[in-house]
Amino acid sequence: MSSGKKSSGFYGTREIERVREAVDIHTVVGRFVELKRSGRSYKGLCPFHKEKTPSFFVSPERQNYHCFGCSAGGDVFSFLMKYLGMSFRDALEELANEAGIVLETDTRDTSRTDVLREILRKANQYFIRMLKDAEGSKARKYLESRNISESAIRKIGIGWAPGGSRLTDYLKGEGYSVSQLVESGLSLESKKHHDSVYDRFRERLLFPISDRRGRPISFGGRTIDKSSEGVPKYLNGPESPIYTKSSVLYGYRDALQSVRDLDMIILVEGYFDHARFVEAGFECVTATCGTALTPAQARYLKSAPGEIIVCYDGDGAGQKAAVRASEVILEEGALSRIVSIPDGQDPDDYILAHGAESIFTLIQEASNPIVFALKLLGGWESVTGTQKRIRVLRRLIEITSRSSSPVMEETLMRVISEQTGYSLKVLEEEAKTVTKRKAHPRKSDSAEGVLSSWDTALLKALLSSSDGYNDTLMSFLTGNDFRSGIAEEIFREMKLQAEEGYSSISLSAMTDKYASLCSSLLTDAEPLDSPDRERLMNSVEGHRLETKLRELSERLKTADDAEKAEIQEEIRSTGRELMKVKNAGETEL
Repeated sequence: MSSGKKSSGFYGTREIERVREAVDIHTVVGRFVELKRSGRSYKGLCPFHKEKTPSFFVSPERQNYHCFGCSAGGDVFSFLMKYLGMSFRDALEELANEAGIVLETDTRDTSRTDVLREILRKANQYFIRMLKDAEGSKARKYLESRNISESAIRKIGIGWAPGGSRLTDYLKGEGYSVSQLVESGLSLESKKHHDSVYDRFRERLLFPISDRRGRPISFGGRTIDKSSEGVPKYLNGPESPIYTKSSVLYGYRDALQSVRDLDMIILVEGYFDHARFVEAGFECVTATCGTALTPAQARYLKSAPGEIIVCYDGDGAGQKAAVRASEVILEEGALSRIVSIPDGQDPDDYILAHGAESIFTLIQEASNPIVFALKLLGGWESVTGTQKRIRVLRRLIEITSRSSSPVMEETLMRVISEQTGYSLKVLEEEAKTVTKRKAHPRKSDSAEGVLSSWDTALLKALLSSSDGYNDTLMSFLTGNDFRSGIAEEIFREMKLQAEEGYSSISLSAMTDKYASLCSSLLTDAEPLDSPDRERLMNSVEGHRLETKLRELSERLKTADDAEKAEIQEEIRSTGRELMKVKNAGETEL
């Protein structure tokens, strides 16, 4: 995408050009891609597709980048947008901040996204006040029982959500509409009483989730009442126009401010694991937001100026999740080391019991993914039987083959050779077979303008809606609901336009290839009525559940006994949900 056609929705062209002229695209891209001089340009391995021969070029003279392998290209703004999943405005503001430029505006920002940010900011302040209030006494006692100090509470910004609908009432009193509160994810609509809303977070500790500039964009809530049956221990805020769960790491901005001191960034899974590291003086810690590590999150880790340390729970599920996270990190061209927490403990309990020095020792002893995976089996010598050794060997090669860096891949191959005794030549031959069987194909971008009937139906529905970007389908869909790369990119472009204040599709603000395709879809798109919209959303939900069932079935094949029961129950539960969806309507377009 070329951001030259984009509007920030707030800043004028003059401000955009000030930033563009002040930053060097080679410096910015060089944080994420290893670049080498090639004539008047720089070249490296493309970060947007896997390749072994560099075809990605950055031109400081023209201030653009282009890949001759996958045709990705654009300027410094579009690079951050594509690589880190930022909006145009966030990319502009981040680069301006780095360049020391104070962006000037003519009017107060009242765009949709900034109203939501303002709501989240006031909610964060409210939750912090409530923790200090008399009503927050039991929450303070709970934190004290978990040995979380007032200093750590302040650093993290932990708050308390009281019962009832106190926050909703407070924010309505501040002048925000019901629809804005629901869209922010802080309020829920009552199914029993029309037009009635109530607080999403009630009687919970609140952990603020912030963007790269430190602005609250969502919350994670933790109940402190052990007697509440049927109530989930953790409750995360939903996705919104300012919050995409897969593109955010909890505590990332604060971690960056201290990562240089210890030359590492530590990845954990839970809010209390994060809090315990902060309490112990390791502020270079970040966490996933209730999901498995995603490629976008791995790119954020890679961009940090330090070694990546994965420190998940020490039980079987946590150890396997750590290996999977390391594979995602490898795919993004980085290498992590994994901490082995003894006795199945989680980082929170371990640090509390043994102290900060002990966890630092474990970090120093952390292993690369290959050595760690073998440790889980008791070492190579514990792997007995020809067939089992072959299976384990292929799994190790599969982990190694995830790497998008040829140097990193060969380095790990040598580790496998050292650990198992197989020659590098034999391992490389076996890798060719393993690579062919890899079940992680990229979405194809090669068939430009060619969309499946599924993607065509979804895009036509969005393009033809009389409600424009306020259509419920727009907020319901995610990029993963589309089946081709180009359809997903068009959807993300539409999301971006909505964030920038457009009320409906603006072809002039899109790149030529997307504008042409959308124009073609619009020529024969029929307006979508409410029943059709509901059937379409029902179809998408059915597709999501079917995908989840397939993923659970795959996990079941490699699960240990403890995991199997949990996964089987989740399969049954998902199956029941799918039957409800099928009974409500067709699950295929």
